Amino acid sequence: MSFLDFWKNEKDRLEPSDSQLDLLSNSQDLGPQRKRFTGAMAFRRFTDTIKANGGDEKAYAQAVVTETNELFGCTVTELYEGTGGKTNRRDTLPHEVQQAYTVNESLSAYELERMEGTIGGENQREVNNKINAVVREQSKQTRKWLPW
Repeated sequence: MSFLDFWKNEKDRLEPSDSQLDLLSNSQDLGPQRKRFTGAMAFRRFTDTIKANGGDEKAYAQAVVTETNELFGCTVTELYEGTGGKTNRRDTLPHEVQQAYTVNESLSAYELERMEGTIGGENQREVNNKINAVVREQSKQTRKWLPW
């Protein structure tokens, strides 16, 4: 399936559209309102898919630690200190870092959406570990495309 086929099939599901009246009082579709995609939006979608798969607050933190280690080969603290970023402020990290996070979290979200409803476990720890395993595998794949 091409993107355009996907877009035609999903357009109505993505955002409801508003309408306005033309000069003859006929309703005209305004189409969906589009916003610029940001790293914050990617992160929000990423955390939403973790939650949808049963992950808790610990799962979010674990996922970020895992992806940072796999993508950059260091801890979150080392990444911020080594680049001069301000803790918990991704916008202060180098653009290359922000881009890598955005790409990886977008791809991880797609993978977690694909698995939604199938990740289960005996307890919360097991669910979190399964989510983390998905993030780890995606991060390893993403890392192969990065120049470092």
